[in-house]
Amino acid sequence: MKDGFEGEDPLRASTPLLHRHVLYPYGFAAHIKSNDPDVIRSAELSWGAYQERFREVPIELRIIVSECVSRRQPQTPVFRAQSNLLTLVSDANNYGCCDLSKGFGFACLTRAAVTHGDFLRYNFLEGMIYTLLDTQYLATIHGACISRGGCGVLLVGESGAGKSSLTYACTRRGWTYISDDASSLVMRRRGRTVVGNPRTFRFRPSVSALFPELQGHVKQRNGKPTLEVRSDKFPDLKIAQECEVDYVIFLNRKPTQQEAQGLLPVSRAERFRRLFQNPWPVELGIHEDRMAAIERLIEAPAYELSYQQFDPAIDLLEGLLSNAAPAS
Repeated sequence: MKDGFEGEDPLRASTPLLHRHVLYPYGFAAHIKSNDPDVIRSAELSWGAYQERFREVPIELRIIVSECVSRRQPQTPVFRAQSNLLTLVSDANNYGCCDLSKGFGFACLTRAAVTHGDFLRYNFLEGMIYTLLDTQYLATIHGACISRGGCGVLLVGESGAGKSSLTYACTRRGWTYISDDASSLVMRRRGRTVVGNPRTFRFRPSVSALFPELQGHVKQRNGKPTLEVRSDKFPDLKIAQECEVDYVIFLNRKPTQQEAQGLLPVSRAERFRRLFQNPWPVELGIHEDRMAAIERLIEAPAYELSYQQFDPAIDLLEGLLSNAAPAS
């Protein structure tokens, strides 16, 4: 079939999608369909290790691969949204659209986009699936999640606050790893359940100077150089795909050792200001569920951790957990 507006199917709406698979990102069912088996293989790299844990209506993603002649990797897509629709556009031959109210998305990509597997996974497969999950079942927090002794700790901070590196330093001391940068709060479940992706750590490339064992391949993710390391590279590392959050820690990384290090309580109003993020159009019907999930989260005790070095910071966190029972 030729590309463009020729033939009996100018919109390619009837393209046979013979390659199909059900995967479970974060434990939610996702039906993925394509006319190209490489799309399914790439999706399995992202979510093949997950099993079903939430019985919700599945989300669906269809990806049509064209035979457009191009060997160049497309540009990172631009995301835009209005009402219930979100678009991802790299160029005239690589683009996608999500219906945020229905949990459905489709993309049209070139063979070159699929051949560059990391580009396909990060920008379209993961970008679209996580978007659909975040507008159906999850509220994503810009934070890492770890646990120790049955207590879950959410580490929240802006870029550069050290979320990923402090998380990794904690796991070296025996903590359990759940997520390192984006933690997803399950909206329609009692409590403060966070799900994550413990299969990989993602760092700035400079982190190898702090942890020499973190030598990996630097990739472009969201237009930024990223050092990605699989957690199974470290067989003694403890991982879990979800936990209940008992404490919220806001990170304040100090530039020098001379500045005070410690934990200070954070008010309820300040917790809400720092945690409530709503990037989606106001017309969507998910805002009450997201608000309720954040309200449950801010009921957890919250502190600001001022720190410069990892070991003293971890000592403070372990002292906090040892001196108080998990929050109800």
